[in-house]
Amino acid sequence: MSVSSAGGLFVDPTSVILIGDDRPLLGWVAYALAFRQDPDFRWVELRTKGEVLNDSDPVVRGAIPPDRLKIVRPSEFSPDHATANLGVSGVIRGDELPENVQILLDFLRLPQRTQVALSGDASRAGSMTYVLSNAHRLGSLYPAESVGPLLRAIQATGATTIMTFADAPNNGRLAFDVVVHLRGHVSEDWKQATLKVEKGRSSGPLPPGSELRLGDIPALAEILARHLP
Repeated sequence: MSVSSAGGLFVDPTSVILIGDDRPLLGWVAYALAFRQDPDFRWVELRTKGEVLNDSDPVVRGAIPPDRLKIVRPSEFSPDHATANLGVSGVIRGDELPENVQILLDFLRLPQRTQVALSGDASRAGSMTYVLSNAHRLGSLYPAESVGPLLRAIQATGATTIMTFADAPNNGRLAFDVVVHLRGHVSEDWKQATLKVEKGRSSGPLPPGSELRLGDIPALAEILARHLP
C-alpha cells in the first residue's frame, strides 16, 4: 500500500502515538510525519539529566532546527491541577460543566510551558504540529484516564500532536486518534520496518488494521531517505 507524498497527511488537527522499542527510529518516523504535516513543526524532547543519545538520533543528526527544539525534564510536564481547580472554584457553578468549559479546564491542567507554547502559536495561520519525544517518561504523571481530556484540550487549539512512546503502553494510548506500533531498528534496513496501525482514520494514510512497510510509504520514505542510509 502506498501513500501520496503531496500535502499534509492529516486534514484536521489530530493526535498520533508511535509505540516501539527503538528510540532513534521512533524519532525519525515522528520527524517524517511532523515534517510532512507541517514543515514548521515544534519538537519537545523529554530528556533525563546526563542522558547520552544514540548517534542515529534525529536530534544528534541535527534534523531538528535549534529554534524549534525544546529539551525539558519530565518533571517540568507535571499537570497544573492548581490552576484548573482555581478555575472551577472561581468561575464554574453547578454539577455539570458545558463541554467548552470542560475543554478550558482541561487546557488549564496542561503544564505551564505547554500552555504558553500553544497560546503563543495560536496566532499563526494554520494548524501547528508538535512532537513530544519520549512520552513514556510521563507515565507516572498522567494515568490512562487523564490522557483523553488533555489531548482534546490541545486539539481544541488547532494543534496536531505526535508522541513517541518507547515502552509497554497502557490503555491511555486508545485516547489518541491514531495508534501505530513500529517494528524495526534504525541500525538495520529502515525501509523494512513496519507500521502496524491499531487505531486510525479510515480516510487517512494510516487506516486501522493496516500493516505497512515504511519503505512503501512515499510520504515518509522520501523524507527519511534524505537522512538515513
